[in-house]
Amino acid sequence: MAATRPIPAISVGEHVQVTLPHIGRLPATVEATEPGALVLVLAVGDSRVARLGDSQVSVEQATGRGINRFAGTLGLDGPNAERLRVHVEGEAERIQRREWARVEAVLPVSVTGLDEPVGGDTQTLNLSGGGLLVRDPWNLPLGIDVRVSLQVEPGAEPVKALGRVVRAPAPDAKGIRIDSIARDDSERLVRLVRDRELAALRMARGR
Repeated sequence: MAATRPIPAISVGEHVQVTLPHIGRLPATVEATEPGALVLVLAVGDSRVARLGDSQVSVEQATGRGINRFAGTLGLDGPNAERLRVHVEGEAERIQRREWARVEAVLPVSVTGLDEPVGGDTQTLNLSGGGLLVRDPWNLPLGIDVRVSLQVEPGAEPVKALGRVVRAPAPDAKGIRIDSIARDDSERLVRLVRDRELAALRMARGR
């Protein structure tokens, strides 16, 4: 009697990225989990997917600790090119490096030093699930630890995180790497980035 394949350790409703040959990464949502498989719905349909049955693909889930990558084989779910079934091969691989999508976004943010009395209110220039680029009128020194409070929605509680200033791409801009963030806030940030990325994708395709 064949052993039952385990259900992949990922929640229904999770936002993921599916990497397809000849197409690249597309945003998707986990619709269902089955023994040895994930059922995904693409955020934006692509007619080329219909020609990729039995192709090797990967599904990436962003978490506060990095990326969980599920490798598998693509099975198409009937004529609907937006609905995919990925037959997962083994357990997810955890990738410690943060392969985050980055989107342009101008949002209110407070950046203050943890151990130094520097920083204040400013704006983001772009965002990812693992960091942000901010306008820096104070000339924050590289390497300092900071507290970040990002206003992602008017009237809502800000996303709060601890991070470190890690780069200076311009005299008045600093890149901050997020080192510690609550799961709920991480999910809100990843969702914001995904929504911005999806809007840009739809605009580029004229939808």
